[in-house]
Amino acid sequence: MFHVDKSAVRGVEGVTLSKTDNRTRFWWHYPGLRMLNILLLGCIVCDMTNGYDGSMLNGLQIIEQWQIDLGHPEGTRLGTITSGTRYGQLLGLLICAPMIQRLGRRLPIIIGSCLLLVGVALQAGSVNYNMFVVSRVLIGFGNTIQNTACPILASELAHPFQRTQIIGIQNSTGSLGQILAAWITYGTAMMAGSWAWRLPSLLQAMSSVFQLAMAFFIPESPRWLVYKGRRQEAYRILTKYHAEGDESSQLLQYEMAEIEAAIEAEKQQLSTSWLEWFRTSANRYRLFIVVTSGFIIQWCGNALITYYIHLVFVSIGITSRKKQLLLNGGTTISGWVWGNTWSLFVDKMGRRPMWLIGMAGMFTAFLMITVFTAVNTHINYSNTGLGNATIFAIFLFGFFYKMPGCMLNSYVAEVSPFSLRAKAFVISSFGDAAANIFSSYTNPIGLKAIGWKYYIVWCCVLVSNFTIIYFFYPETKNLSLEEVGQLFDSSDSSNRSDAKLENEGEKMDEKEEGAVDVAHVGEVRA
Repeated sequence: MFHVDKSAVRGVEGVTLSKTDNRTRFWWHYPGLRMLNILLLGCIVCDMTNGYDGSMLNGLQIIEQWQIDLGHPEGTRLGTITSGTRYGQLLGLLICAPMIQRLGRRLPIIIGSCLLLVGVALQAGSVNYNMFVVSRVLIGFGNTIQNTACPILASELAHPFQRTQIIGIQNSTGSLGQILAAWITYGTAMMAGSWAWRLPSLLQAMSSVFQLAMAFFIPESPRWLVYKGRRQEAYRILTKYHAEGDESSQLLQYEMAEIEAAIEAEKQQLSTSWLEWFRTSANRYRLFIVVTSGFIIQWCGNALITYYIHLVFVSIGITSRKKQLLLNGGTTISGWVWGNTWSLFVDKMGRRPMWLIGMAGMFTAFLMITVFTAVNTHINYSNTGLGNATIFAIFLFGFFYKMPGCMLNSYVAEVSPFSLRAKAFVISSFGDAAANIFSSYTNPIGLKAIGWKYYIVWCCVLVSNFTIIYFFYPETKNLSLEEVGQLFDSSDSSNRSDAKLENEGEKMDEKEEGAVDVAHVGEVRA
């Protein structure tokens, strides 16, 4: 196993960014930071479409008119509808990395939003099964471009002391989308005709319309600008939004120095190809984390509860359409509340505890679901207390799922160096899509074939996930993106970065006015 040396984290002149936090008031008291967080809403809402999609499909399956118009899909046909967005996701992943690296982070958000809106229009206007599936593929294609670019831009643009909270809230907007879809489908289910399902389909466009509008105002990633040689633009963005216009800010001095040193070191190593993942032991270790995290967050039983909660309710004896819709809405509200709550504790608790407690809690919840359902099945659902206990276990699962769920994108961004960050999100998304496609077909088949016994499979998977995290996932809390790079990189490359930082002041003296002078950081601190 690759050894992570925590002593390798040096920051600049032995000072990490966490030591430069001199804020004395809440973030909304700082005009630059307040405006930045408002603009970042354009990135934060990116997961709403995913959350809306899963909850909407749960609701649509309960609406009789949708079943009639789509020909009562089940088995593989239902799996294809569910996986339609995942097929689009796989197609989108083929172009995401080069697009984001070449065009920046903002423009792909605009492109992805436009493609998704076309898909939503087709979905709402679908007249048969095939058209509905094609529309979902296009939705998945556009949404993948959004969901790859948004967390990268947010992680690279957010204030370093708020990055994990911003990304955590971003992941929790999936639950907000679930809430909207669950209650919208609940309200439209009583409508006559096909608008009972067409209206929820059309309203899936809400978050993308908002993103498209905000994308024209949000700044570009300072790290991408530095990589492209547009250093002054990056400097102005960091000065305005991170340093409140104060060019003598200690945070600004150190942050700019860390970014330039890290990107310069990567450029010297020509570390931009896919093969770079295999060049060093540190990158191979990073690749392992990126690949497994994408699968782990989706292979923990959540797909069963998210996309097939209708079948889960039937398996525990709840067949009332109204009660199913109400419970579906309740689980989404719970997920949104806990997702936002856990986002505030990522830097306090740390990544490893939240990963491990989350997996252990999900295992406990799934074990409860398995036992309660098994007993209730054998007595023909005659015990309403066991049914209620099963519902409690479903809510308990969501409580623990949001612990690792709120920090996945932040963790992927942290463990990946700048030049491979877009590729890291592509790889993680590929794992996400592959896991979901597998689950989309196996879940309905497994539930139909062996009933409650299928839950045992996910109990075993959760044990496996816990083991992988325990032995291989390092702690990265309270470190900047560049400082996590120091945590992973070998001593030789670290020494080269040290040499770069030591000479930074001399090089910056030759640059235009307004450049950051690391040689004078001591004076700034005084």
